[in-house]
Amino acid sequence: MAEQNVITSMLDDLSQEQPIHTALCIGQQIDQNASIQWHHFNVTDFLSLPFTQRYDLGFVLFDTDEMQTINDTQKAQLLVKLRDLMAKRIVVVSKLSDEKLLRSLGFTQLIDKTAHDSDFALWQFNILTYKHVPDWFNSKFWANPENWDKFRW
Repeated sequence: MAEQNVITSMLDDLSQEQPIHTALCIGQQIDQNASIQWHHFNVTDFLSLPFTQRYDLGFVLFDTDEMQTINDTQKAQLLVKLRDLMAKRIVVVSKLSDEKLLRSLGFTQLIDKTAHDSDFALWQFNILTYKHVPDWFNSKFWANPENWDKFRW
């Protein structure tokens, strides 16, 4: 029951940042929020699913019995397809042993693993906050329009 409360409060927090209308869940059937249209898939169905739409949220539970049977390659394929094609934002509930895979795919940790004694971690990927744009990456430092009539390049 506590897990459902955590998922509900997390969905409320994510909805406040960006509206969530459609969500994709892999690993377990979740229907926590009635305002969100949920679509559930198992791993094999999802990996063979053609791209038809981009969902607002992808929710993956690596801590279920179904997910224990897949290997790291299938986990990486699932996350990459979800990240690159299917979802704008992804939340992953995983074991601590999946940290290396998730970090290598650009996920950031939501719950510090040292703050609890359980073998789980909560990760997210949001394309809007994935990379901070550096100050030098703008037209001010590239085109130099103030020098167009002064120097011959």
